[in-house]
Amino acid sequence: MTGDGPRFLPERLRPRVPRRRSRRRLVLLTVLPVMLLAIPQWRIQEVKVDGGPELPRAARRSLHELVGQPAFGLDLAEIRDRVEVWPGVGEVSIELQLPGTVAVRAEAASVHGSVRVGRGWHGVDSDGGLTGAIDEPQLPVLEGFGGRPVDRKRGLDAARRIAEATLGEVMEISRITPADYRALLVPQTGGAELVVHVRPDGTAAERTWCAAFAEGLLAERWVDLRWSDRMVLGGAQ
Repeated sequence: MTGDGPRFLPERLRPRVPRRRSRRRLVLLTVLPVMLLAIPQWRIQEVKVDGGPELPRAARRSLHELVGQPAFGLDLAEIRDRVEVWPGVGEVSIELQLPGTVAVRAEAASVHGSVRVGRGWHGVDSDGGLTGAIDEPQLPVLEGFGGRPVDRKRGLDAARRIAEATLGEVMEISRITPADYRALLVPQTGGAELVVHVRPDGTAAERTWCAAFAEGLLAERWVDLRWSDRMVLGGAQ
C-alpha cells in the first residue's frame, strides 16, 4: 500500500453509529411520563360478571357500584370476598383489565349434601356452607346440625367416611348429640337401610366394623360404633 491508499481506522477509533435501541429508549422515556400522569385518571367504566350461579340482584348492584372508582385504588381480594359470601357461589376470580374494566368470574358451588329449610331444600357445599335452594334433596340429608357451616361440614365428613369405608351410600346423617351421629346406610348390594351410630371423628370399632361390612361378613340392622374397645350390634337380618 502507498501513502495515498485507503486507510482503515482501528475499531476503537471509529465513530459510533446510533443504534435502534437508543431510539427505543428515547421513545420510552418520552411516553412513560405521559402514562404515569394518566394513571391516576383511570377509573372503572365497566364491570363484567360471568360464571355459573345467577348472583342475587343485591350482589350485582354492589359490584356495579365500582363504576367510577379509581382503577388503581381497588382491593381485588375484598371484591372477591364480597362475591364469595353469596349462597351458591364457589370459586371466584377477579381481574382488573386496564384501563377501566373489572372482570368477575364466579363458579357455581358444588353440592355435597342438603338440609331442609322450611318446606324446601338447600344444598350444602363441601365446607358446610349453603349453596341456595334446590329442587330435590341431595344425599346425604343432614339433620340437627344447626346453622354453623363447621357443624354441617363435620356431618358431611362423617357421612363420606362411612360411605367410603363400607362401599355403601349414606342416605341421611343426624346429629343426636355432639358425640353421637346416626347414619342411615344402604349397602352396596341394595336392601334395607342400616342404622349406624358413630362419633364425629370415628373410632377403632368403626374401622373394624366397616371393613368387615364391606366384605359382606356382617348383616346387622343396627350398630353402635362409638367406642374404641367394643361395638354394639343388634337386629340381625
